[in-house]
Amino acid sequence: MITRLRLPPPTTAAPTAATPPRWHPPPTGSVKINVDGAFLPTAHLCAIGVLARDSSGVVLGGFARPLPVIGPASAVEASALFAGLEFAIANGWASTLIESDATVLVNKLHRPTPDLSLLGDLQAPSRHLIAASCGRLCVGFGPRSANSAAHTFDSWACQHNDVISFTSVCPS
Repeated sequence: MITRLRLPPPTTAAPTAATPPRWHPPPTGSVKINVDGAFLPTAHLCAIGVLARDSSGVVLGGFARPLPVIGPASAVEASALFAGLEFAIANGWASTLIESDATVLVNKLHRPTPDLSLLGDLQAPSRHLIAASCGRLCVGFGPRSANSAAHTFDSWACQHNDVISFTSVCPS
């Protein structure tokens, strides 16, 4: 059975007080990867979602997959971020912004001082990938309302305990 998921269209309009922020495309020639982690503690389920789009909003690819329960929700978010970084590297994109709605995660990642917490430990592999990318990869915060597509994918993978994987099909 094929499930069709609808992605919110990209927008360039500035949000108003009544309108929550929506997804914005990256600069021309760049890729934006939205990442998210879903965690259902009562069911002991979690999943990550990764979605890449170009500056026109065209989906380049992505995936969502369940994970073994690895700890608190912040650990799932850290896993999603790392998966997004690996996805960018695997696809060879030259300029990539990875966007997460996990404020604490993004803020801790940008601190110059070592983070000796459990979350800091979980972020060490992401720090290494970013440092080794020579500026090709950066991480930023995006509000949940601008990250709904990645959230939809990981929620589906978590609820169904199944994998979604897709790539863009370009006409030849």
